[in-house]
Amino acid sequence: MNTALCRNRPGVYYFLIVLFVLTIAINICGLITGLKAAAVFLPFFAGMTAFFFQVFYDRKPILQLYSKSYPYRKLKLYGWISAFVLFEFILVWGMHTGQMPLQGEDLVVVNILLAGAIAYYHSFVRMKISLRFLFIGIFIPLAATGVTLGLGSYFGILRFILPVENIGNIVFLNSLYWIIASIFFQAVCEEPAFRGYLMQKLLYRGELSAVIVSSACYALWRMSFSIFAGRGIDEILILFSGNFITGAIFAVLFIKSRNLLTSIICHGIVDGIWRSFFAFETNPGIRQYIEFSSSWTGTQLAILWYFCFLAGLVLLTFIPRKKLYTNYK
Repeated sequence: MNTALCRNRPGVYYFLIVLFVLTIAINICGLITGLKAAAVFLPFFAGMTAFFFQVFYDRKPILQLYSKSYPYRKLKLYGWISAFVLFEFILVWGMHTGQMPLQGEDLVVVNILLAGAIAYYHSFVRMKISLRFLFIGIFIPLAATGVTLGLGSYFGILRFILPVENIGNIVFLNSLYWIIASIFFQAVCEEPAFRGYLMQKLLYRGELSAVIVSSACYALWRMSFSIFAGRGIDEILILFSGNFITGAIFAVLFIKSRNLLTSIICHGIVDGIWRSFFAFETNPGIRQYIEFSSSWTGTQLAILWYFCFLAGLVLLTFIPRKKLYTNYK
């Protein structure tokens, strides 16, 4: 076995130990102090832990977290403009709807999103990216959502309703708001941690093993949010299974495209649509157009959604990569 790859193992163990100890500590502090910011800060600390290990423990450039292809373009003006416009949309629409009042923890979130916009810009403009898998990363969550809504209506899990007033534009803009914000958020939080760092460190075991182990660690880490939130065992198991499936999709996308941007965008769309499903008050989303027949049907819809993602994962495994790459050093 390659000795260089064997040296990756202690880094993986230390990374997981630090990550889970930090997760438990912050969750406990949140319970003691009454703060509800763990869902925002823990993903950011996960990303920062990956950056720390990449730079100070492995002594490698952060660039390798995002791509296994070297930069091949000069910085382009259109890339900077697109990142800036998307970031400004998040700020303007967030302040307009009251979703981001720019006080307290929101100021920290703005800085996280700004760092994500910068990471998005460099990974989109400067790195080679497979348009095929970029399209697939966008298609899978959108198709899964459409099929879920259709089957949910067919089986009587939900029914479509017309809102009291015409909020179509607000629903669309809010859904877009959450998707873009989630993409920028994932650019510096969970994706660099679990796909960019952890999975790449596990590739000495083989691609299949790396996908399974990294997805299981990701699902376990996400499960801590549900446990400390006091959710029931049934809901925890459903969320664990769903996070494992979606984590595997993100991992396979990164392996086949060799650019983390594909999994970042896919992850952002999944999170954004999820928020759109269950957003209320100042965050009207898709939920404004559907009505569940009972409280349990919301869980049934989540199960159906994850089954659609499982079908997407199966189809994704059969799509050939553009070129076989074997050097993961």
